[in-house]
Amino acid sequence: MTELLTGAEMRANESAAIESGDVPGLELMERAGQSVVEAMEETWPELLSKKGIAAVLCGPGNNGGDGFVIARLLQGRGWAVRVYAFGDMDALPPDAQANCDRWRQTDTITPLEDTEFSSENAPDVIIDALFGIGLTRPLTAPLDLVVSGVNALRAGGATRIVAVDIPSGVCADSGRALGICVQADLTVTFHCLKPGHVLRPDGDAHSRHMVVKDIGLPASPQQAADGEVIRTIETPPADLLAKKGAAHKYGHGHAVIVSGPAARTGAARLAARGALRIGAGLVTVAAHADALAELGAHLTAIMLRQANDGHAFRDEFAQDPRVTALCAGPALGLSPEAADLLRAVLALNRATVLDADALTLLADDPALFD
Repeated sequence: MTELLTGAEMRANESAAIESGDVPGLELMERAGQSVVEAMEETWPELLSKKGIAAVLCGPGNNGGDGFVIARLLQGRGWAVRVYAFGDMDALPPDAQANCDRWRQTDTITPLEDTEFSSENAPDVIIDALFGIGLTRPLTAPLDLVVSGVNALRAGGATRIVAVDIPSGVCADSGRALGICVQADLTVTFHCLKPGHVLRPDGDAHSRHMVVKDIGLPASPQQAADGEVIRTIETPPADLLAKKGAAHKYGHGHAVIVSGPAARTGAARLAARGALRIGAGLVTVAAHADALAELGAHLTAIMLRQANDGHAFRDEFAQDPRVTALCAGPALGLSPEAADLLRAVLALNRATVLDADALTLLADDPALFD
């Protein structure tokens, strides 16, 4: 299972780790910046090796502090780096201020509104370190114009966009674009995914590729300042990040569970609920007519189909290519009718899980392997 933390929970987790003395805030920021550079190298090794031009957009918070670290590390690798900042760079949070001052000792900072990106002078990479997981309002001028220009460069293939934590303009808790937002090629987030990385209320993802990097925070949530335990959300390990916003249930798979007769439906019901919980878009239980009422009394969000024998099962499912996985065996019985039903399941030649009575039937009749 994949842990998700909301923006507030993640900030509370970081604060608890810093206040406990487990890790200094400056060290966390250094690890975050290093993680972004590592993710860029892992994603585009040929790009990082050529020592190109990078533009780093730094915001007025700790996300901007991560940006200063990234700028320094890329410059140390031989890149030509230009830093553009939004807000008062003398009023940053302490850790971000320290990294800003460290950058200013060796190079300059250009006000963000003075950016002049075009296809003629496009950098190889633009780092979006404007706003992280705490943004709750739309981007306004001059940010909206800058982001529009950044997205235009990306659309034209002139440059690659890397977002620190989450693309600026996207709500980390809902995944919704708050207005105009950065369209990233790579997003690097820290410790764990946030709900906004996997929810798609606006359609397609705001980032083509997502990487989660460990920066040394405790694996389990810390106690919040108000005494409440930080809530976590768990989501199936399916590749949610690759799903399109316009996907439908069949794009996530159709699982068919073969049930035993009346009074022997428990295992099939458990398997059906399990398939639904781990992310199947549609789950159907196929059963003898006398078991349908029992199944219907216990199951919700799961389809039921009558399949008294192998012939009926084939009629129902053999011509449906959307059936992607099957499960048969628990409480199926050992009768000739059960063997015929199992033969029909195997004949579909789809991903199949066999258990209990199905294994006994195979042992008694090896011809089923054919």
